Amino acid sequence: MKNSEIGIDLVEISRIEAMDQTALINRILSSEEKKAYDAIKHPRRRLEFLAGRFAVKEAYTKVYQVFDEPVNMNDVTVLNNHQGAPYLKSPYRPQDVIKVSLSHTEQYVVAMCLCVKGD
Repeated sequence: MKNSEIGIDLVEISRIEAMDQTALINRILSSEEKKAYDAIKHPRRRLEFLAGRFAVKEAYTKVYQVFDEPVNMNDVTVLNNHQGAPYLKSPYRPQDVIKVSLSHTEQYVVAMCLCVKGD
C-alpha cells in the first residue's frame, strides 16, 4: 500500500494479570473505555479487554515510532463497532486512517494497526 505503515504487538494475558489493575486502568484506558470495562462482569473477560487495549495502543505507537509529542495511552480510544470489530480514535495525527485487528487465545492477545497516511 502506498503511504502506509504497520505496527503489531503481542501481550501475555498473565503479564496483565500480574500488574496493578487500578494503575493500569488509569494509565491506558480512556473514559469511554473505562465505561466499557466497568460493564464487563467476568474477571477473565476484563483481563482480555485490558490486554487487548494495551496491545492495540502499543501497536499504534509502533506505526509511527516517533510522535511530535509524547503519547498518553488514555488519550487513544479503542472501541468496538456494532458488529464487534475494533476501531481506534486518536487525537494524534487525525488526518490518518488507522485500521485495527485484534485477536486472542487463552494466553495471548495480538493486535495490529495499519495506518493509511492522509495528506
